[in-house]
Amino acid sequence: MEYIDFHTHIFPEKVAPKAIGKLARISGITPFTDGTLPDTIEKMDMCGVNRFVCLNIATAPGQELTINNVATEVSKKYSGKILSLGSVHPQCENWETELERIASLGLPGIKLHPDYQGFVIDAPELFPLYEKCAQLGLFIVFHAGWDCYSPDHIHAVPEASSRVAKSFPKLKMVLAHFGGLKLWEDVNKYLTGLENVYFDTAMCATYQLDRQLMKKMLLRHPAENIFLGSDCPWEDPRKSIEYVDSLPISDDAKEKIYCGNALSFLGWK
Repeated sequence: MEYIDFHTHIFPEKVAPKAIGKLARISGITPFTDGTLPDTIEKMDMCGVNRFVCLNIATAPGQELTINNVATEVSKKYSGKILSLGSVHPQCENWETELERIASLGLPGIKLHPDYQGFVIDAPELFPLYEKCAQLGLFIVFHAGWDCYSPDHIHAVPEASSRVAKSFPKLKMVLAHFGGLKLWEDVNKYLTGLENVYFDTAMCATYQLDRQLMKKMLLRHPAENIFLGSDCPWEDPRKSIEYVDSLPISDDAKEKIYCGNALSFLGWK
């Protein structure tokens, strides 16, 4: 069986200890890796994960150039094994030009984090950015639902995410944490069935998404729109795999989640 983890994070080796330490204190979670690329590769191999997607976030305007250059280098060096996505900050003055550069570099998508980047997902000022991504064929991975970084203000609730999906039907939206961390009843109500919405399983095991509810959502949503994800280093990928394996669904459905859907979506052989 092949496993593709669609939701992982790595940090530059110089800043990884500080970044991981800060996030570990905020979340109360013991990280599975030290946050660096070498350790992540080693741990993924140990877990039997064959390929993985790295999600990068421009947490401040001006970080885009470096982030996207490094993402391109990693994706080229580990072609077919690691895909490192780009990012832009919504307040970056040249976000439109940078999105065009991301597409020209061959990166197929970007990561946006409403909590870290300070926006709500259906804010009208983000609409030009969404439209540009749709025009360029860039998919967007969003953090969706609750986040320990901003526990009292959820920046991407399912109902708001559904408004964006319906407003931009050509935009492929990957809503992490199965559409909205800790808000799964609303995910089932507002998001399941939308053709341009994709989910990953990141942190579903850690935050215990009810398996019967998960089955209900899977029956309502396009089968090819579900990806395995761990949010490594915050969830051990083996835990993510075991969660999917425990679901009351067919082996064929599990195989699609483990690798088939990601292979097709990313154009990997």
